[in-house]
Amino acid sequence: MKTPLTPLALLIVFLCVLSLPLTAQDQTLPLPTPPGTTTTMEFEETTFDFGDVEEGEIVRHVFTFTNSGDIPLYLSEAKGSCGCTVPKWPREAIAPGETASITVEFNSKNKKGRRSQRVTLTANTEPAQTMVYLTGEVIPKEEGVISIGDEVEIAEEPVELDPSCFAIYPNPTAEILRLDLEDHLEEAVTVSIYSKEGQLMALRRIPAASSVEEFQVGHYPAGTYIANVEVEGKKPEAKCFVVVE
Repeated sequence: MKTPLTPLALLIVFLCVLSLPLTAQDQTLPLPTPPGTTTTMEFEETTFDFGDVEEGEIVRHVFTFTNSGDIPLYLSEAKGSCGCTVPKWPREAIAPGETASITVEFNSKNKKGRRSQRVTLTANTEPAQTMVYLTGEVIPKEEGVISIGDEVEIAEEPVELDPSCFAIYPNPTAEILRLDLEDHLEEAVTVSIYSKEGQLMALRRIPAASSVEEFQVGHYPAGTYIANVEVEGKKPEAKCFVVVE
């Protein structure tokens, strides 16, 4: 005849069972990333060679990319490989098929020789991180070229608006560009933004325009830009605006 277990013995057996290690089949495995939560981004270029610069010069370059996936793209972080490399990027969602850009600035002060400055972008992509690079040669500055008492003239290039287009508000702007599309409500509109040198900065296709369309431009280098507005079946319009620091 078996002796029945006392309540204390039952409790001890129960605790021992809980303390046993789980088998491989019992362990909880991490869930895979749900489908449709990541997108892809395609760059026109991921490396820019700035050539030779003299120590102390500041190099700026704009990298243009497109959301080539099916859901909005969000850039959560952009980080330079050192404090001398500073990226500026849009905080707004980039719709599928939309083109946007980031600006990378490299300060070559106290830097010498061959350089490869990396910026790591983190977004809802697979993989989550994408790298872009500024490469080139920093030529050491010659000592003693400028003597005390020498006059150094610093020329500032004036910012001029192209007379063939008209200014838009706010102009100049530092953060947000607002396009008034009141005359094109519910029409299909394509907006492309170009630098004065002709580089594409942003491209957005709007199936049905609202009264105002906003673009983040705080990460653009200071200068003059052209917003080209194309309404389906109508002549394109060019609008100028200035971005300030």
